[in-house]
Amino acid sequence: MGGKYAKEKQVFFFNPFTRKKIDLPDLPPDTAFTKFSFSGLPTSEDCVVVGIMNLLSLMEIAVIKPGEDDWEIEDVDFRESDENYRVKKFCISANPILVDNYCYCLDVDGKVAVFDPLDDCENSLEFYGMRLSRRQRDSLIQSFMVESDGELIAIFLSSYGRISVLKPDACKRNWVNVEDLGDKVIYLSNGGSWVEKRRVSCDNNRIYLPMLYDNNKAVIFYDLKTQRYHCNGYDFSSTNFYHIKQIPHSVWIKPT
Repeated sequence: MGGKYAKEKQVFFFNPFTRKKIDLPDLPPDTAFTKFSFSGLPTSEDCVVVGIMNLLSLMEIAVIKPGEDDWEIEDVDFRESDENYRVKKFCISANPILVDNYCYCLDVDGKVAVFDPLDDCENSLEFYGMRLSRRQRDSLIQSFMVESDGELIAIFLSSYGRISVLKPDACKRNWVNVEDLGDKVIYLSNGGSWVEKRRVSCDNNRIYLPMLYDNNKAVIFYDLKTQRYHCNGYDFSSTNFYHIKQIPHSVWIKPT
């Protein structure tokens, strides 16, 4: 998805391979939605687009299906009270993801909020997962969430380079470590992240990141088994990314 945030808030789908563009209605000029997700091909009748904007104590949620004339916009209170009735603010850290018509949002502290974007968002809102420990939160610089075979996976990147891959337990109360991705590979970027089956056997346990090595000649990946950064074709191995070029405004794309 793309957007042109001038006076009118233009939102559109764009296929870089075919150059085809599908416009959506403009968002209201007094909004600033920064997180978007969609459920499938924009040419599908079942495609749902969700935009989310962080406010001080609320989330503003915009929902539309391609072909509709207007966005449905709803303010939702994402604050949650803990067992001591202390209110916890929710600040979304990554693009939401849509799975089986439900929208999942990851908080900067590790909680997950889920709601039905085609129903009353606030009344369908639920929380699960456990907040990360203070030590984890203090070192966290970025987080992502992806879906793999109907299961949520959260990826947390620490300031010292360690990447943690977690998934909810059976009761959806706690995070459990994922130490082996099996035949899957993860691609992460601020613009969008996904999981797919590995194409070659050497791709086991790899997480590809928007980072480049040797004057932009090679893409960096993190090996979940060795817990080190590497890149194909180079004798490079590191526990951190201090001397690696990062591309913050980027997105992985692939032909459909």
